[in-house]
Amino acid sequence: MRKILMILIAVMALVSCSKNDEDENVEKIVAEPVFEKQTYEFSGVEYPYQKAEIFCTESAKPKIVVYLHGGTSKGGDNEKQMSEPGIDSIFNYLKINHISSIFIIPQCPEKSSDGRMCDWVKMSSAVEFLIKNCTADNSGVYLFGGSMGGTGTWNMLSQYPGLFAAAMPCAGNPKGCNADNVAKTPVYAVMGGADKIMKPDDVKLQDFLDEVKNNGGVYRFDTEPSWDHEKTCTLSYSSERLKVVFSYDQKISDVCAADITTSF
Repeated sequence: MRKILMILIAVMALVSCSKNDEDENVEKIVAEPVFEKQTYEFSGVEYPYQKAEIFCTESAKPKIVVYLHGGTSKGGDNEKQMSEPGIDSIFNYLKINHISSIFIIPQCPEKSSDGRMCDWVKMSSAVEFLIKNCTADNSGVYLFGGSMGGTGTWNMLSQYPGLFAAAMPCAGNPKGCNADNVAKTPVYAVMGGADKIMKPDDVKLQDFLDEVKNNGGVYRFDTEPSWDHEKTCTLSYSSERLKVVFSYDQKISDVCAADITTSF
């Protein structure tokens, strides 16, 4: 009888372990990102963007998450910007961690209204307009971008100090940005040591971040020695880095100066 009881206990333990493993696997499975094509009008011009609502309910106060794409995704089809791998990485993180959020991905046109080549620096006012239209009261806004989008992220932090809860520019150049303004937002920057397009020696990002620190800002900065430009724009958005970015809910102005450090 005792032998039979021990066998039954062993079987039950196996079933329990199997169920737990299954539950963990279910948690790791993420549905295909579902975005809706939309447009917004700014200064008489209509611009495309895509939007996904993740775990949004009437009682939730969703985070606003914005991704600025690289130069090869410019256009007006409202499709090319969605091919960037960083979007899936961020979406999956939000989904797996049950973070109530509104994820918006605008598309930068090839040319501005005056016929010149366009980039996020020229589009910053339009992007700010889009963000404010999507922002719920007191919701944190988190900004991400790679390559041209990384440079655009630095520019947005410079032009709109205090608008963002945290930001993550990858393979971007802060040239011409105001370090005092950027210091109002916690930043997690990533560069590739083998990047031939956004060359670390040319960008000299650490010098700029030293200025940010001197102005009371907080940051993290990773250089991946073997990463080229493509890998930096693709692999930077790890769950470990995203966890750091999304853990920061407080504005710098709400933090006692004595608590400010070079990491967050």
